[in-house]
Amino acid sequence: LGASFIGGALAYTVQHIIEGAVSRSSALYRHILEEDALKKRFFEGRKIMRSGNGGMMEEGTLSHEEFRLVLEEIGCELSDEAFSAVCEIYDPDRRGYVDYEHFSKIYQGIDRILPRKTGLARRLWDGLRTVFNEENRIFLWFVSWVGLGVMYGMKSQKWDFITATHFAVSALATGGLTAPPVDENGILPTEPAIFCGLYCIFGVPLFAMTLGQFASVLIEGYLVEEEHAAIIRPLSESEYEFASKSLCTKDDAVHLSDFIVLQLMRQGKMSVESLQFMKRQFELCDKDKSGKLSWREATQLTENIR
Repeated sequence: LGASFIGGALAYTVQHIIEGAVSRSSALYRHILEEDALKKRFFEGRKIMRSGNGGMMEEGTLSHEEFRLVLEEIGCELSDEAFSAVCEIYDPDRRGYVDYEHFSKIYQGIDRILPRKTGLARRLWDGLRTVFNEENRIFLWFVSWVGLGVMYGMKSQKWDFITATHFAVSALATGGLTAPPVDENGILPTEPAIFCGLYCIFGVPLFAMTLGQFASVLIEGYLVEEEHAAIIRPLSESEYEFASKSLCTKDDAVHLSDFIVLQLMRQGKMSVESLQFMKRQFELCDKDKSGKLSWREATQLTENIR
């Protein structure tokens, strides 16, 4: 039984590491999409929104009113007071417009459109929020559960602190190297039996979850860095040949679509079989065989293919 628990804990740990890395990559991907959408609005949306405005401004700028509309379009609605604070940050010279070059140096994500203050009280508060956020809360629960086991050992079994701690940790690790004494018949008394049963039933899964989160904290950054390193590594001759002739296009050049698919395959996130399936699905959607999808074609249901 103990081996089964440990095996399950290890499996959960590996799964949590992978999910943590994917989650971090997804967050980075969302941030890139936000930046790209904002950049387009700075350089393209202005021409549409200024159609009735006779003023002339440099490319890559938005007036305060336009900037607020852009933020609302991507789901960031601010009160008048908050928006005024945003304008003071992104238009420090009070020129009446926000310049993309200055904006991009400060921007840290739409959820942090207002950069955090750097005062001591703010840093302490941010630190506490980091400690007790949803991801790290598992550590607090684990420490509390171990503390419960230590208190039980010291109060009920009259153990010293070291022995009680050994009991609390070894029970969660399913080793059980320290346990309450049995009676003359070799049976564990009712009270400690109930406590140990409940302590392990809830504590062992908690221990597995904590291991997974701790491992994720240790190595998910490394996994993301490895992913970035794979992306910036130059293409080899064979990779270029493969990307230019066997992926999305076949004109002896690597297009953006070819490059993206190749990078996904480099990282093991896409197989040749998956790519072929996507191509067949595209061909089914492309009713007029034009090589591109209209809105109607892209949103129309197609027959399942195998």
